[in-house]
Amino acid sequence: IRLHFLSDTIRVQREALALLGDVESQAQQQVGAGRGTIQDVLRAQIEREQLSNQIANLEDSRSVLEAEFRAALGHSPADVSVPIPGTFEVGATPPAADEVLALAAERNPVLRQMEADVRRGEAMLDLARTSRVPDFTVGIEADVKANPIMWRPTASMTIPIWRDKIEAEIAAAQAEKRSAEARLSAEQIAIAAELASLLYLYRESGRNEALFGSSLLPKAQQSLEAARSGYVTGRSTFLDVIDAQRQLLEFELGAIEARTQRELSIASISLLISGSAPRGAPILPASGQPRPEPKESRP
Repeated sequence: IRLHFLSDTIRVQREALALLGDVESQAQQQVGAGRGTIQDVLRAQIEREQLSNQIANLEDSRSVLEAEFRAALGHSPADVSVPIPGTFEVGATPPAADEVLALAAERNPVLRQMEADVRRGEAMLDLARTSRVPDFTVGIEADVKANPIMWRPTASMTIPIWRDKIEAEIAAAQAEKRSAEARLSAEQIAIAAELASLLYLYRESGRNEALFGSSLLPKAQQSLEAARSGYVTGRSTFLDVIDAQRQLLEFELGAIEARTQRELSIASISLLISGSAPRGAPILPASGQPRPEPKESRP
């Protein structure tokens, strides 16, 4: 996700750099016509140099993200044989909060392990309680060496006389069961709180993306065009042009950040559920799920 949107960020900043080149040329023309100052040209050059430096930093950070991507797949960060994804698929809209919690309770491996601990604690408590009850054994013995074979009935009884030991075992089993239940409840609460935060981030990023796309970006583009036109005719200053260009770039980067946050939120919710892998994913299937069909590898 971050690799994909890093490319978007670099693309937007390169477009802004090209725009600043046009603005600098416009400032030089104004200076040549006697309607501008050399200070306008210097301001444009300063903006271009700062933006060029930001692009260089972003390009350099790509290698870090690629190394993290390879490491996440279990490969050495320097293993360039691991291909970087060339396409990006937008995440699907997550289900409602109640449905996500139900899926997490069913599929989340941490919750399933804790539920197993609770069941084990219940079984140990039931076993400890049986120590209070006397054990009766009835059987029959056979002497196969005798001729004819001799048969003798047998019976025995074990009386639970160590009451203190038995009560201590029951108390320990009860404590273990309550501890497992408390851990499960705490994990369920933590997952519910984390889910609420992730769903909020998803909704917030969706609202921000819609705001940038439908309102702020078109208006910022119009503001820049008006400022550039006004600079040529003397109705606006060069600072107006620079401010409008900065605002447009800020809004474009904000839109990219909103899309990034949306995809990261969807991915985090998916990990919280720990649901089924995509069809054809080259991983072992979970219990009860069909094994994915292998696909032919392509270069």
